[in-house]
Amino acid sequence: MIFLTKNIIILKPHIMKKIILGALALMFGAIGFAQNTSTVTQNGNLQKGESNQLGNGNTATITQTHSGTNSYADPDYFNESSVIQKGDNNTATVTQFDTGNGGKTGNDAEVIQTGNGNTATQTTNAPDYNSDQDVKSTQTGDNNTSTQTIDGGYTDKFTVEQDGNNNTATQTGTGVTHNTAKIYQKGDNNTATQTLAGSNNGYYGGIYANERILIEQVGDNNAATQNFTGNGSSHGNSADIRQEGDNNVASQNGNGRNIYADFNQIGDDNTASSIQTGEAQQVFVDQMGDMNQATVWQDHNNNYADVNQNGHADKTFINQKYGSNNTAIINQNGADDGFLHYYPMSNNYTKVFQGGSYNTATGNQDGYNNSLNISQQGTNGVIEATQVSDDPNFDKNYGAFGYNNTATLNQQSGDGNIINSYQNGNLNHANVLQNQNGNNADVDQVGNMNTAVIIQNGL
Repeated sequence: MIFLTKNIIILKPHIMKKIILGALALMFGAIGFAQNTSTVTQNGNLQKGESNQLGNGNTATITQTHSGTNSYADPDYFNESSVIQKGDNNTATVTQFDTGNGGKTGNDAEVIQTGNGNTATQTTNAPDYNSDQDVKSTQTGDNNTSTQTIDGGYTDKFTVEQDGNNNTATQTGTGVTHNTAKIYQKGDNNTATQTLAGSNNGYYGGIYANERILIEQVGDNNAATQNFTGNGSSHGNSADIRQEGDNNVASQNGNGRNIYADFNQIGDDNTASSIQTGEAQQVFVDQMGDMNQATVWQDHNNNYADVNQNGHADKTFINQKYGSNNTAIINQNGADDGFLHYYPMSNNYTKVFQGGSYNTATGNQDGYNNSLNISQQGTNGVIEATQVSDDPNFDKNYGAFGYNNTATLNQQSGDGNIINSYQNGNLNHANVLQNQNGNNADVDQVGNMNTAVIIQNGL
């Protein structure tokens, strides 16, 4: 006969509590990897909202309305929000409002996402110059999107950091003043766009403190765009684009006063372009690599363009069509001693057009088969052109053209104009045309089979 025995286990209260808590922990852990929705809504002062999510397809929403007190009050009535998401296809949305009347302290919003296909949207509304609006987004992974918007405010700060490929970062400021915006991207096929409408873009005195609106990209096939309108005669509206890699595109469009644009590109087949409308604009373009192109368009008076290219088959186009007292400086060095194999694509090209009075164009080319074309329409302009390409490292076995630089320099409809052209090499050509009164042309050629044609029509 078989006897069946039923055992009964009696748990002490503290042991049963541990089991229940353990079961709850497992349950919430399982939920954490599902599609969760987190919503935080706050109204008042000294608010802090946080959301941490682990898994895929999660959504976090934080909305804060800040009444605050004046910025000199103690303590400062900052609102803070933080969203941390780890996983793919997650969405974080943070919206912060300041009440009006001005002089209120600001908001801090931060989003950190790790994974692919994530989206971060940060929006701040700060009317009447409420100060210290700060939005920051950090994303690691591919196909992520970060969008930051600040409407109004004083001493605003945008920051996006992305590490991965096919990412997009967009920063938009409307009615903002004394602000900074920075986008850092590492990877390929990324896109960065900054659009700021207000005044004093590039806070802390702009170029004088090396503080600028900045896009920095490391990788290939990236695109950077800056659009801003800024006023303020005593502060520099400063924009800087830095790119390292190949096939990158950088463009900047500025409308206002005292706009400073700086482009730095390292790599091949890169393009930099700047369009500026207003007075006292400055553009600096530095390109290191082959087959790069720089385009500068400046309207009005007292503008300055400086382009430096170190490579082969580079091109520069500068148009200072309207205005006076403009300056264009071009330096092209296509005969890099580090490259001993020169090829038929080693010809650099520069074209400069200036319309107005008291303009200056200076071109320096050191390379092979270069072409320099400078035209001025106006009065009292100065042109200086220097071409040097007598390099002993030139190897004719590679079939390069070499030594045959061309300078075409035209001054029309003005008096007191000066042209000074210097060429050192073989088979160089200088073509100078001057129209109207009191013009001077000085062409100095050193080498063999050089040709200089000077046509003057004045007095």
